[in-house]
Amino acid sequence: MNNTVRLILLLLVLIVSPFNAYAEIKLSNALAKDIGQAYGFYLGQNYSLGEISKKYPSISGLALLAEKEFSATFKSSVEGMDALMAKYAKSEWNKIKKQLTAQVASFINIEQISETQARQFVELVRERAKGKIDSPVIETLLLFKSGYENNPEREFLDGYKYKYSTNGVGKAKSVAFSIESPKTWIAKEGDRPNIVQKFVSENGRGLELLLILIKEVPLQPGETITEKDVLEILNPKDIQDFIPDGGVYVNSGKLTLESLPGFWVHFKMNMARVRNTVGMETIMHTIFYKNKMIQIQDQVMTSINGEPAERGGLKKYEKLFDLMANSFVISNMYK
Repeated sequence: MNNTVRLILLLLVLIVSPFNAYAEIKLSNALAKDIGQAYGFYLGQNYSLGEISKKYPSISGLALLAEKEFSATFKSSVEGMDALMAKYAKSEWNKIKKQLTAQVASFINIEQISETQARQFVELVRERAKGKIDSPVIETLLLFKSGYENNPEREFLDGYKYKYSTNGVGKAKSVAFSIESPKTWIAKEGDRPNIVQKFVSENGRGLELLLILIKEVPLQPGETITEKDVLEILNPKDIQDFIPDGGVYVNSGKLTLESLPGFWVHFKMNMARVRNTVGMETIMHTIFYKNKMIQIQDQVMTSINGEPAERGGLKKYEKLFDLMANSFVISNMYK
């Protein structure tokens, strides 16, 4: 192995972010607030369409079409929110829904809405059916949309994406890049050295995350990391140096991203967090750009104190993680 590769191994510090110690997402105050806002949005929209249909029969057909289009996209989201609230606080939720309905009726005065405004609102609802809804309502609706829980990559493939970009300042170390994530994965500032950004599932309250790290590699002028160097790293002895102490190697391989040489490694490990032991599964993508080592780390919590987290493990999120990693673009390369 050449000196450059050895130096990379010595410099590498794998970041393992702490997770909240919960086996499943419980109904928190923050989530209940988000659900209340999204549910009120839905009730207000339906009430307005009903009142428009009564006052302006000539556009009642369009209003019905708009309601059906929205329901086709997001009715399962409304049902999912309703089910979760009923599970944890059924009587309180029933009271809240009655209060929301009363507030909507008292707040919306159809007599003040002209036919032109009514038509504009109907068209707005049709656009909302396509996902053009302001935050945080859209994120809450997507969080409960049928099919997305078991197949998280569907949110990304359906076009509900957020694009994060940086011009290379700060922890990005002059690497200008962009990457896409599902709308329900909230981007947060990295709280440890070299973490440029992290993306956390379930509107920032989930147990899955993707980290982007950038670290400088002290290369000699004109020196680069080649595919040959990557193959040396991938030998059984040296790849273990990329895994934290206590980590268990699963598999690894060569990768190419942005036409840059790199590799990936899949491992499992347990880590102590306060009084808990958290099981984690990680896929770490590493590529080399000039004198920078760029890592995209996919992490999923699999257990707490030996009890399965019942989240589906890394396999459930592997397709989504691949899609997110594949969306990584280094802007500097195209200037």
